Amino acid sequence: MEERKINTAEYVKTIKESSEKKQSYVFFGFSILVVIVLIVFAIRPTVTTITRINKEIEEKERVNALLENKITTLNELDKQYAPNKEAFDDLEMIFPPGDNFSLLLANIELVTTRNGHKLSSVSFDRYNGRNYDITTKALEPYTMAFSARGREENILKFLSELEDLPMYPVIESFSYSTKTGDDGTNAFTVSLRIYHVNNVNFYK
Repeated sequence: MEERKINTAEYVKTIKESSEKKQSYVFFGFSILVVIVLIVFAIRPTVTTITRINKEIEEKERVNALLENKITTLNELDKQYAPNKEAFDDLEMIFPPGDNFSLLLANIELVTTRNGHKLSSVSFDRYNGRNYDITTKALEPYTMAFSARGREENILKFLSELEDLPMYPVIESFSYSTKTGDDGTNAFTVSLRIYHVNNVNFYK
């Protein structure tokens, strides 16, 4: 068999080409790796940003829907309030905010005088009884007690007129002295359950 002879120049050329191919493959592989890394690190923040933006949009849409519902509710309440505005304005006098019972006092004094009685003392206190039932949370009971003097025959009519007042007072107790004074009057004490709105800004 005849052996093929490779001269030195061809051998060097073959080795050189093999080395260049190897370097080319390494460079190509490294380039692919760099591209993959760049894609991963470029896409991941983008995906995270898109996800965050979508969540923010969903939250804003939810808040917007809630606001629209509240606006609709307020508009409906305003429509219901308009024809009854005058009646609602009177509520502040009937069930006063805080401890302002000036209108009630004026009415009691008027009823007392009309029945020939005379007020001698008035006091207010927080209600501590249990014999009442009220469903609304806005109104709170309060206790008003007063002492007066008057003729015996006028007392029942006086008590009836008290409970007919627009503030809806309820007589819880009544005490009467059988000792008649020189002027023909007797002393008596009345305890009323009245109502007020504890929140001073309730009507504002």
